[in-house]
Amino acid sequence: MDHVQSGMIMGAAVLTLATIIIVTVIIQLSATWRARAQLAREDEYKKLAEQATAASTSAAAAGHRLADDISEIKTRIASIEKLLREVA
Repeated sequence: MDHVQSGMIMGAAVLTLATIIIVTVIIQLSATWRARAQLAREDEYKKLAEQATAASTSAAAAGHRLADDISEIKTRIASIEKLLREVA
C-alpha cells in the first residue's frame, strides 16, 4: 500500500466518523427538542387543569350561594303569603 492509498483510506475513515458523529448529534438534539416540547405541553395542560379546577370550585360556590339565596327567597315568600292570608 502506498502513501496515497493510505491517505485515502484515512480520509474515508475520518469522513465516516465525522458523519456518524454529526448524525448522532442531530438525533440527540432532535430528541432533546422533542422532550422540551413535550414538557412545555405538559406544563400547559397542568395549568389548564388547575384553571378548570378553580373554575369548577368557583362554579360550585356560586351554585351554593344561589341555592341559599333561593331558599331565603322561598322563606320570605312564604312569610308574605302567610301575612296576606291573615290580612284577607
